Amino acid sequence: MATLLLTNDYPPTISGISTVFYQIWLLLPQGEDLILTPAVKGGGAFDRGCGRDTVRYPAIEARLFPVKLINFFVQFMYTFYLVIRYRVKLIHAGQILNGGAIGYIFERVFGIPYIIWVYGDETKPIYMKSKIHKYFIDLLMKKADRIITNSPIITDEFLQYGIKKEKIVEIIPGVDTEVFFPGEPPKELIERYSIDGKIVLVTVARLTPRKGQDMVISALPDILKKYPNVVYLIVGDGPYRKSLQELSEDKAVSANVIFAGKIAGGELPSHYRLADIYVMPNREVKDSTDSIEGFGISFIEAGGCEKPVIGGRSGGAVFAVEDNESGILINPESIEELTDALFQLLDNPQRAREIGKSGVQRARTFDWKVRAKEISRLHRRY
Repeated sequence: MATLLLTNDYPPTISGISTVFYQIWLLLPQGEDLILTPAVKGGGAFDRGCGRDTVRYPAIEARLFPVKLINFFVQFMYTFYLVIRYRVKLIHAGQILNGGAIGYIFERVFGIPYIIWVYGDETKPIYMKSKIHKYFIDLLMKKADRIITNSPIITDEFLQYGIKKEKIVEIIPGVDTEVFFPGEPPKELIERYSIDGKIVLVTVARLTPRKGQDMVISALPDILKKYPNVVYLIVGDGPYRKSLQELSEDKAVSANVIFAGKIAGGELPSHYRLADIYVMPNREVKDSTDSIEGFGISFIEAGGCEKPVIGGRSGGAVFAVEDNESGILINPESIEELTDALFQLLDNPQRAREIGKSGVQRARTFDWKVRAKEISRLHRRY
């Protein structure tokens, strides 16, 4: 049966959402792997290398509504063409708006069912900017055949919102343990970042307030008093970068903070292997559409590389990290708790190693092959 995924997030763009779609759709049977996503730099080369049926449509990067409307129309026309050509029987909407709206139109006109993927906070007032906005989101979720959540935390959010339990399908993100496994950090990266002989804290995430990189920077002055050879490697980019750079200067730790920026996807496991501790004190950010960690796939990836992790007791991270087993969960608004957790691991290398080993075992329970089979079984219902 032909299915079509509509998503704004797909490699080579790096994000948790794009990782989920790439890993699952890579393993789906032929015919269930058709993807429509915006054209981005490097997209063509990536598609030729991965062997999936990926179609890229031209999109203009802008926030103005008229431009978004143009992008929507182009996406709609490409969808129409693909539905006709491949006789698509089911549409996956990677986001409620855009993909969900297109799915709704095709359900109404052609009777093609659609599924919406959600990641957390889509039911919150900040996401629904007006009564009209709320009306359309409610309509799209109501008419969707299924709602796919990514953790028990997000499932509970939508149950509380009123979505029927039988309509929700929970697909927990996975990790490829043939890619994310223990290993020595590459000398090339050690030289690139000048971190030979250093104790390395690492965060791999988009630079936004909810990821908590600012909390780690704020904890560094106390950490450096006892461990002056600690450096903090921030992998990723985003709108919060300038603020983080200014904070590191204000705290007089800029010499110990390294901004790696965006990296190639193939370098990701090697960057985890640089870490002595993986730390991402994720938190909920009020009045933001980027407010909560739906799951926290980076915790599982770091664990697969045998790294002890520290996460925020917030959102899906409370499911991704087994507190005091595969990592340590803290109050993400508390510098004191973060500092204490870092000292627990820095002062006790044996405990850090044990937590890292538990992370490897936990990562093995998150298998993308299982997730792909769950999606394929879902397809067979149609």
